[in-house]
Amino acid sequence: MAKKEFDFSTMVCFLLNSTSNAMIRDYRPQLIEFDLTYPQYLVMMTLWNEDAILIKEISKETFFDSGTLTPILKRLESKNYIKRVASQEDERAKLIQLTEEGINLKEKTAHIFKDMECKIALSEEEQAQIVKICNKILVKLEVKES
Repeated sequence: MAKKEFDFSTMVCFLLNSTSNAMIRDYRPQLIEFDLTYPQYLVMMTLWNEDAILIKEISKETFFDSGTLTPILKRLESKNYIKRVASQEDERAKLIQLTEEGINLKEKTAHIFKDMECKIALSEEEQAQIVKICNKILVKLEVKES
């Protein structure tokens, strides 16, 4: 049998993509109950960390560009999880703020992230290694895009 030119089992880009897709698929059934997609969930987690922030801060935290983030914010607003509020410092800028329903959603979905951590059952050391490697890759790719 001829050697494969592309061995997916050793390609970092393929493995990162496959792992990400598998994790998102695993989140989906739990998020459906709250009418959330995984990207919407990431935005909500960002706001649960810090409410009433500028869109550019959400973009920085999630790595979503404005073309991706705008429809996500519109959907979350239509679900009454967030609202856009004019910034006091810059009237052209909009702050994204949690509604009461959005605040309450945090407690309702608190188990989801914990469930996923339990399911993949990585040690603290393994998690730290993955975080370190992923951050290293992100830094290297961001530098090349600059």
